[in-house]
Amino acid sequence: MAKGLTATIVFDGMSLNYGEGVGNISELKKISRGGEFYSYLSRQAIRYDIYRMLKEAFSMDADKENPLTEAQKVIQFKPDVNVRDYMEADLFGYMKTEKAKGSLTRPATVRITPAISLEPMYSDIEFGTNKNFADRVKSDPNPFMFEHHYSLYSYTITIDLDRVGKDDNDGTELEPEVKAERVKKVLEVLKVLNRDIKGRTESLNPLFVIGGVYNIKNPFFLNRVKVFYNKEKRSYYLSTEILKSILESSFNNNEIREDTIIGYVKGFWLNEEEFNSLCSIVFSNVGSFFDELNNKVEGYYLNNQSGDTK
Repeated sequence: MAKGLTATIVFDGMSLNYGEGVGNISELKKISRGGEFYSYLSRQAIRYDIYRMLKEAFSMDADKENPLTEAQKVIQFKPDVNVRDYMEADLFGYMKTEKAKGSLTRPATVRITPAISLEPMYSDIEFGTNKNFADRVKSDPNPFMFEHHYSLYSYTITIDLDRVGKDDNDGTELEPEVKAERVKKVLEVLKVLNRDIKGRTESLNPLFVIGGVYNIKNPFFLNRVKVFYNKEKRSYYLSTEILKSILESSFNNNEIREDTIIGYVKGFWLNEEEFNSLCSIVFSNVGSFFDELNNKVEGYYLNNQSGDTK
């Protein structure tokens, strides 16, 4: 049975991903739309932080050798890496080269979009120097400039539940309990995701999250979350009309609303009372949202899957 988990997350942060820069100017990664610029946190950066926190919180693959090699002048996974021994290869996919088999690839089961700012940039620049260091060695300071953007961001994560712990390249299939545990660890990390950058630790913890487990793999709420700022009340409100329209759509005679849950940080949004009308399961805290997703993941793997494992 095809099952897909998807969650679209809104968080706030400042200056989350820098590009190459020019001279002593560090420029944020950005894209343009409608004549305005929006900063973004790349998919690769989010993947790294999920990977980092899986290692920090759950010691993912800590007892294993480094799975990567440069033997073919291309950084890739070693030929003996498999999804049973390496959770990283299971979640994020691999490319490896084996003799007599050529190149083998397995797409990621955990897929992540870039986190794009929900508010446009206005060219905020920080000018600074390393004056303290310069004074200590009696030298001239080196000036630098950082581009900054403080904004709400949104990204979407999708997980192919029926492909976790399964690799058609070698016929491996893990036990349902192992599959469930791996997905639950990813969900646990998403609750407390953070990022270290330029001497700061930025929180990527969700302020609003919507999603669920569906009978089709589709990021229903990707790029569908819109926010607005009320200057008088100095607070944000979230557009519910777009979400309501999506929730009223159906697939295979099932309304999207039936499998959707919502979680949010109470007190942050101006129109929180509108959230309760979107779907039947709405939590005024983010932790309960992920607990409910964990229950759905366990239900899928432990109650619906059977058969021999290899």
